[in-house]
Amino acid sequence: MKRLLIPFLLLTAVIGYMSCQKEHSSDPASVNAAKTEGIKKGEPVSFSVQNTSGQGAKWSVSPSANVTLTSDGDKATVYFRRSGSYSVMATMGSTIQRILVSVTDSSYCDSLRRDSICGFPTDTVPTIPKDTTRHDTCKNCGPHDSTFTLANDHINLSVIRIDTGNVSGLVIKATTQNAYPCTFNTLLTWLSGTNGSYNLEYRGVYVPGGCTSGPVQATSTRTLYPVTDGTHTFKVNVSGVTYTGSFTKTGTQYSFTWNDASKVTISPLIIN
Repeated sequence: MKRLLIPFLLLTAVIGYMSCQKEHSSDPASVNAAKTEGIKKGEPVSFSVQNTSGQGAKWSVSPSANVTLTSDGDKATVYFRRSGSYSVMATMGSTIQRILVSVTDSSYCDSLRRDSICGFPTDTVPTIPKDTTRHDTCKNCGPHDSTFTLANDHINLSVIRIDTGNVSGLVIKATTQNAYPCTFNTLLTWLSGTNGSYNLEYRGVYVPGGCTSGPVQATSTRTLYPVTDGTHTFKVNVSGVTYTGSFTKTGTQYSFTWNDASKVTISPLIIN
């Protein structure tokens, strides 16, 4: 009996060792994630891959519904709009690396992020507070909210292409040139689109009363998604003045025509 038991124990140990080695010999080029569990809806999650293939990584998410993905080479950021389990994949030629993540039913959006990317897919228009930047004659009044005009400011638009499956669109981040009080200021933004024409309106910078941090530049992010092939009118209104240009989408390439950069700058003008 002992002669039978010893070989059996040795065989079990060898199998266990081999299994352990296999478990810990994962491909060093696998997808890395900032977090894989406890992800909230609308929370930006960063992913990266160690790419030695010499080919650019093509990112995708399965299932692709209710997901917004932005990528830059071997790095990507994903926003999940619904709870559930997702597989984030990076394809490099014939090599596919992936990682599984879990999204909770909690929302990442809160009062301090109401103007951020977490508002997908429904773009809400912030309530414009009453302009209280005038001098207050009340000596005992507490701090109050203020809205600053953009009349003497310049808006810089940074454009990034997003791809989900065979559908693409644009993420447009606006940044003011001037700095405003409060780290949690809000660039009041309104996005609308009809018949292939897109309109962005920047109405001012809202600063909550009593906030003493800052000053910082004001930002907001809006998404055009999905975007169909063809030429689209693109208008930007800053403090009541409208500036008009256009962009053309051909496949996954976007080309902007923007002749007036006196108040609004778009970069890059061509996205391949």
